[in-house]
Amino acid sequence: MSEPSHKHVVVVGGGVTGLTAAYRIHKLRPDWKLTLLESRDRLGGNIITVREKGFVVDGGPDSFVRTKPAAVTLARELGLEDQLISTRPEGRKVYLAHAGHLEPMPEGMALGVPTRPGPLVRSRLLGWPAKLRLFSEPFWPAGKANGQDESIYDFLSRRLGDAGAEKLAGPLLGGIYAGDIRKLSMRATFPQLIELEKKHRSLVVGTLAMRAEGRRRVKGESAPASRLARARQLIEAAWGTSESPFYSFKGGMLSLIEALAEALPPGTVQLDMALDGLRRDGDRWQLVVGDQKLEADAVVLACPARVAAKLVPGEALSRDLRAIEYLSTATVFFAFDRSTVSHPLDGVGFVVPPGEGEILAGTFINSKWAHRVPEGKVLLRAFLGGARGGDLVEQQTDEQLTQRAFNELERLMGRLGEPEWTRVFRYPKSNPQPHLGHKERLGRLRANGVPRLELAGAAYDGVGIPDCVAQAERAAEAIVRQLA
Repeated sequence: MSEPSHKHVVVVGGGVTGLTAAYRIHKLRPDWKLTLLESRDRLGGNIITVREKGFVVDGGPDSFVRTKPAAVTLARELGLEDQLISTRPEGRKVYLAHAGHLEPMPEGMALGVPTRPGPLVRSRLLGWPAKLRLFSEPFWPAGKANGQDESIYDFLSRRLGDAGAEKLAGPLLGGIYAGDIRKLSMRATFPQLIELEKKHRSLVVGTLAMRAEGRRRVKGESAPASRLARARQLIEAAWGTSESPFYSFKGGMLSLIEALAEALPPGTVQLDMALDGLRRDGDRWQLVVGDQKLEADAVVLACPARVAAKLVPGEALSRDLRAIEYLSTATVFFAFDRSTVSHPLDGVGFVVPPGEGEILAGTFINSKWAHRVPEGKVLLRAFLGGARGGDLVEQQTDEQLTQRAFNELERLMGRLGEPEWTRVFRYPKSNPQPHLGHKERLGRLRANGVPRLELAGAAYDGVGIPDCVAQAERAAEAIVRQLA
């Protein structure tokens, strides 16, 4: 049996990316020493779960998409499979703020792409010219494959028309980033829609084909041979009931963070430890943490890009990291007695397009998830900030944010009554914005990369939890390869 190699890897950042990277390195090389440095007094990054008085409150992300397998696979590996839950099947309706009211989003929407004509005809969200433009989408030619980047707005308006982009699809897609759809890069945010256009020429046809293929896989059927049979499957896919695309945990998203931390060797995690300096010394790294000095064979920077920019060697690398913009957001929670809330709460929540209100979105927690709210109570969440007021979020007090959120919720939802309690969660400069040119910037970051130094996190290849987990896995595997 060979002797342990005594390698030492330092992971900077205790969010889901850093914890996953440390966990994977430990699983691949349990004989190596690991140190995880977190500047705050807690783990989890943007993931915060508060459990009290029978409520489970996810202050940050409350779910992740199940169609990207990295997070589901990790949860199962950590023994959390029996904790996975989907959104309530009876409450998957989504509302859109429109002319001071909440209007139901047309059924059959997938990533902002309408797939069923009936609900769209009946919807009051768009006028007839905009509806006719949406119906004609399959007949519009595909964009030129010239490799140029497009904003989310430019792509959607080209496919769905200006009104469809501005009032329907854009708020859904842009809301994920709390960003400006005229600045966000389509290639960096939703490349799957670009691929659908390339393959099927139409987003509507491509979405239905993808859904039909998923139904065939579940049933074990082969692809239909005739054009008529393919058309029949597309129609069935449009009217079929799909599973919820989202997963969460019974005890909140912090369950994943807790399981990752418990799986690391004792002494690995060091809280309240900010990395102040990083310098290459031959094949090793010298790290300065307060008045301490550490040596490491490799480093994973799973911290915000603006923090990594101050640590990495090389001005070119630092310049591109500094160029990644971050926006501030906040979530405000309100608990009510169900008898005081007039809204039927028959959906997961609502999205507020630009110009329709001072908040970005609202969530009906007890209608979205089981196991989160005591019987007879209501828990509402309001999102504020981002591209539509991030600076104001930074400037206002908790009391001001709470009042602003309450006024908007009551304006759109009707009578709410007096809240039993409220809670504000702030995320200062915590939402990275993959603006136009982001993919080119990532190419330069990788071209200017330094051996035994890996970058991973929401600022690079996707902001979702599965994206961060996948990046952490790749960073861990790269470190193991380089040190082997």
